[in-house]
This record gives sequence, C-alpha cells and structure tokens, in this order.
Amino acid sequence: MAQAFPYTYYACDCCQADDTTTTTTAADDDDSTQHHDVTFDPRSPRANYALHPLEHLLYCEDCRQMRCGRCVAEETLAWYCPSCLFEVPSSVVKSDGPRCTRNCFNCPVCMAPLAVTTTTLVDATPDPPAAPARHMLSCPYCRWSTLETGIEFDKHTGVYAQISPIANGGGLLPTPKDRERHRADATRDDATIPAPSRELAFADLASFYQAQIDSQAPASALGDVNFASPSAYTRIMNLYSATAAKKHKRPRPAPMREAATALEGLRLHDAAVDAAAIERIKRDGWAATLSPTQKREQPDPAVQFAHELRPIPTLLRTRRTKRCRSCRQIVAKPESKITSTRYKIKILALSHLPRITIRALAPPSSTVQNPGAQPSPVSHASMISGVPTHFLLTLSNPLFDPIRVTLATSSTTPGRIQSRVTILCPQFEVGKNTDVWDDALSSSSPALVPERRGSLWNADGQIEAGKVWDKGRNWSSVAIEVVPGFLTSTADLGAPEPELDEDDDLLEIPIFVRLEYEADVNADERGLGDSRGSKGEKERREEAFWTVVGVGRIASL
Repeated sequence: MAQAFPYTYYACDCCQADDTTTTTTAADDDDSTQHHDVTFDPRSPRANYALHPLEHLLYCEDCRQMRCGRCVAEETLAWYCPSCLFEVPSSVVKSDGPRCTRNCFNCPVCMAPLAVTTTTLVDATPDPPAAPARHMLSCPYCRWSTLETGIEFDKHTGVYAQISPIANGGGLLPTPKDRERHRADATRDDATIPAPSRELAFADLASFYQAQIDSQAPASALGDVNFASPSAYTRIMNLYSATAAKKHKRPRPAPMREAATALEGLRLHDAAVDAAAIERIKRDGWAATLSPTQKREQPDPAVQFAHELRPIPTLLRTRRTKRCRSCRQIVAKPESKITSTRYKIKILALSHLPRITIRALAPPSSTVQNPGAQPSPVSHASMISGVPTHFLLTLSNPLFDPIRVTLATSSTTPGRIQSRVTILCPQFEVGKNTDVWDDALSSSSPALVPERRGSLWNADGQIEAGKVWDKGRNWSSVAIEVVPGFLTSTADLGAPEPELDEDDDLLEIPIFVRLEYEADVNADERGLGDSRGSKGEKERREEAFWTVVGVGRIASL
C-alpha cells in the first residue's frame, strides 16, 4: 500500500452488487440493509476498485448509502477555458469543438502556454514609413515560436480566427466555401484541388453522405420521411413489420454509393508521402520526429515531424454535476460561477458515516504497575508472528444522534498468512456530535467521565472483554487483539522457506460495521412541507458497510 500505516478504507457496495457469491437479506420491512454471508476479501482483484478513503466518498441521503466514482452519473454543467477562465456555450462546443477559440494556445513542444509577441523591429528614424506590426506566438520556456512554421498574424486579439486559415509555411488553407465552389465546378481536375485539412475532409465526407440520403426517392419508398426526425421512427419500423408487408409490396430504395473523389471526402494513400518521410528521417534522424506526447496532443494525428507542428488550442474543461445512479439525487453540484471553487451541494460521506481509526497499544506490563499511566504507542512494524498484539479501534460519530455500533469480523484474516483477530467489545454506543460549547455551558447534563484504562487490565495482564476502553463526547474506543500468523510453516521447520508474493506479509483486517440510531423525521427533505410532517417524530434507521483496516506488516521470529 502506498499509504503509511495505519489506514482505513471503506468498501463501496457497487462492487458487491454484481458479486454472485453474496446474498442479501432484509433487516426489516421499512429499511432493508445488505448483509453479505462471505467475508470481504481485501486481496481480491475486485477490492482494488471497491476500497476508498472516507474523504473520497459521497453520500446519498435517499438511498442512505455511500457513493464512489462508479456509483454516480456526471452531467456537464458548464464549459470553460482553464487559461482565460472564459465560459464557452455548449452550442459553440458542438460547432467548433472542445477547444478555446480566443487567444489561448499551448506550445506543441513543451505544452507550456504561448504568449503573443510582435515580430516587427522598431526603427528610431522617422524617415521610413512605419510598417504594419506583425505578431507571432512564442514559448517563454523552450523558445519555440510560430515563425519556425511560417505562421504570422496581424492583430494580437482573435488569434484563433487568424491562425485557422493559415497553413504551415504561410499559405492559406481552403475554406468550406472554396470546397463548395470546387465541388460545383465539375470540370475541375482533382489534382489541381488543394489538399484539405483533417476537419475539412471530414466535413466533405459528411456532406457527401447527407446528399446521398437526400437524393433517395422518398416518394416511392418512405414517403416524406426525414431520417433525422424523431417522429419518423414509427413509420420506419412499419416498413419492416409483417402486417405492412402483406398489404402492398414497396420497392427498396437504391443503395447509396461510396465517395469516389477528393471533393467527396475520399483520401487515397500516397506512396510518395511515405517515401518523402523515409528520406527525411535518413537526413535529419529521429530528432526531427515527434515524441508520443507531442503527437498525442496534436489535433491532427497524421503529424509526424517537427516542421509540421502547430500551436495547440487550449483544451476546455467542464464543471459537472454528480447524481446518484439509483435515485438520481444530486450529491455534488458546483457553483455556476467559473472563478468560484465552492459547491452549492456536496454531500460528503464523512458527514454521515463514522470515521474509524486504529492505533497500537504498549505491552500490559507497564500499565499494570501504574494503572493511571498513559500507554506508550507501539510501532506498527513491530508485529511478530505468534505474539499477541493489542490495538485500539476508535469510532467518531459525525451525526447529531447517538448511535449503537456492532462490529463483526472473521476469526482469521483472509489470505495466505492467516492471523487471528478478536474484537473484545463488539457492541457499544457512541455519543452524538454536538457543539463543544453546549457541553461546557450546559449545567443539566453531567460531565462525561471516561473509563480508566488501567482498570480494564486483569491480574493476568489481559484486557477484559465486553468493556469500552475509552469514550468521549462523540467517540468511543474498543480494544482488538491480533495474533499475527506465521510466515513459515511450523510443521516443516527444516524445509526451505516458501517464496512470499507481494504484500503476503501485510496484515489487513476486514470489519463489518452496522449502525443503529433514531433520527428525526424531516418532512422538508421529502418535499412534503411542515404541514404534513409531525415535529419530534423519530424513525429507526440502520446502515451497514465493510471497512478494511491496514495494521502493518508481519515480521518473522
């Protein structure tokens, strides 16, 4: 694990919903909870996609379940440019693509932002007439500029509109109007038509197939059906139905032909281009070619050499709303203002589920001699095979209602090296989360006196079972006894030690947590209003989930 010991991961139910080895049973008639008969295995391949830190999880209040990235459906709320923070309408994104159409460009060599600079030298003598200023895009880091590809422009604003029609070398790319004019001229040879860009070639192909669809005989076959109309779905399906075929036989529409010329979008393979590329590599070497990162960032995937690089328009980002896939409730929604990093709605799991932490305890010898002494912490890397080790499991309650916690785990941990685990107090209560000043200023409620830690050790140096180790305002700690397993088999002491796989010596304890509490029935949450809800009414709620506690690594004797 990359995270330092100790750590706690929460298992989302989305991975177990598809598991055929588990079964679900209803806890009661009102709120059914899923109980898995098979212990959660943190070493299974599915666990890699199911375990998440508590801070990374959201919560659905209607389903009363935690939600990970796989459990939510994202909806695009707004498009914006991360460089200029300009919000782009969705209609512009559909027409121009997900790139910034203003002045934001990235360097094609090092991916740094490009700056607009002037290329005209200022002459101090007033005699010669002032030449019009010319501008270029330059990188302040790698010193790459558009002059290397022969691209200059007149104004320092509207750079995207000025660069788009300019080809590398300073020539002009054919516009869609030019392509339409060439397409209308049937006597023009394809060899004299300039090669279009990748976007124009796709536009030619799309317009050709649209013309093929429009040229079909709709009166004889489909009537006045429009292929792009949603209302034509039923009429199209009637063409293939058995009842309609018995009434009268309709002629089939003629099959559409494929693109045959360059103006129709046909792009033939040119062997001369490959030969020229091979000769350039022989002459300039691999230094003239692009790296995989540079080629991946280019809008045109056919670019191969450095002289073909073009400035990369900044890729747009999105702000997204997250909804629960089960009930479609919004669990996260950012503010519409692009410059704001706040959320209008963000239901976090750490505000609804208890936080679970674990820490090691010192040996009982020093604690028995001095019952009031504070136990010293023990390193999590000091677990020795066969030597019992005690840990404190602490649950912090974020709810404003007291909860009753039930912990369950298997007697032995899953995996190749099995360790014995015993939760000494599996059922206990945790206080509600209230303001600290309420406890300090309230004179009616007595102060909470924590349990004395030394009183839980008996004369044999063992922790008494069934008692809470320590508790506070909204947290409680219970003791766990762990006997680490043996890395080698004790039956064959003379045999060579078997090779351990990766993380075989890792001690992870799967713990099933069940919560029971009574919460106020809030009618506003269900959209009923205060008039239809009774104040002070309580309802019983239950929640259950799996957690995995990473304790440390086992060391051999």
